[in-house]
Amino acid sequence: MKPGFVCYYDRAPKSAKFPYCVVGSITASELAAGDLSMFDTDIWTDDKLPTATEDLESLCDELRNFLHNRTISREGVFAGHIGFESREVPDERERDLSRRRLTFAARLFYY
Repeated sequence: MKPGFVCYYDRAPKSAKFPYCVVGSITASELAAGDLSMFDTDIWTDDKLPTATEDLESLCDELRNFLHNRTISREGVFAGHIGFESREVPDERERDLSRRRLTFAARLFYY
């Protein structure tokens, strides 16, 4: 089951509707057996809603459950595995917005 929100890379457009997530901060390191790529995913909600915190935590669980232990591949190019690494509440706060950051690691193997 896919998460019930839209994801953007690097930044969301001003017209984005809540809730949404932003994938960014992709870093890669070369390993003897493939590459390890770490990426952060920020999930944003409207803090003015009465159930904002509960909704945000539910969305984090939904995304983590969707991506953790997922395999990805492109035939003849690569195969990989995604694993959940951590969850945090960033220190900086935006006015009327709530955010959580999930970090994932993807190990990629090339053919």
